[in-house]
Amino acid sequence: MNEDTGYAYLFLESLEGMARTVLSVVPRVLAALVILALGWLIARLISRGVARLLQAAGFDRVAGRVGATQLLNRANVQLRPSTLLGRFIYYVLLLVVIITAADTVGWTAVSTEISKLLGYLPRLLSALVFFVVGSYIASFIRDLLRGAAGSLGISAGRIISSVVYYLLMLIITLTALEQGGVDTSIITSNLLVIVGSVTLAGAIAYGLASRDVLTNILAGFFTRRAVRVGQLIEVDGQRGRVISMSGLSVTLQVSPTERLILPSQLLITHPIRVIEDAD
Repeated sequence: MNEDTGYAYLFLESLEGMARTVLSVVPRVLAALVILALGWLIARLISRGVARLLQAAGFDRVAGRVGATQLLNRANVQLRPSTLLGRFIYYVLLLVVIITAADTVGWTAVSTEISKLLGYLPRLLSALVFFVVGSYIASFIRDLLRGAAGSLGISAGRIISSVVYYLLMLIITLTALEQGGVDTSIITSNLLVIVGSVTLAGAIAYGLASRDVLTNILAGFFTRRAVRVGQLIEVDGQRGRVISMSGLSVTLQVSPTERLILPSQLLITHPIRVIEDAD
């Protein structure tokens, strides 16, 4: 009988300890729930107020001019910039409320990790702002180069401006990632190797493609001493009077109605017969 009484006493003591623990935790839980409810309501009110204030101040028009709206459309984001910024403020405030509620309950691990996330948000926001502003500057430089090349009559202006634009966007993206805390050393080294290889391949291809042009230019420089305008010459079975010379070719008048344009390279690789000298 005494043994049964001892077990009952231990059971009642355990229940009493559990009840004290629950009673000590319940006020904290209730306080945390109240903080969450009030914080959620305040966060929604503040975010909506900020969004409406930005809309009234013309923030969406400014974002459209700098290209932020187009960037959001490309990312399949169907929200206006003012609404998106209001949502961002809402979630930041909600995280602050969660930290307060977690500290109230005693969940220090949760509040510590969320505090680290909040500490990272300014870097992320500055990286996004840098990327948007950099994209606008790169687009402006691309349009400026394209317009200047068009006014000067350069046919490759569109290609040149596009290459410059993508190089600038590459630099801007890497800088934004580094601003956001991402280690870009491996990406940078690999991209440098790729860009260097492409540049070298392009230079070699351009050199091989323009070999004949360079040969004609050098040939035109050397043949100016042997051939002059007004001479009647014969080259590779073609006879005519030299009427003009350029860096790439020599024009012969072979008949009153016909002209023959010879590449300058031909004057070096074939014998030139001077039939009549210039006056």
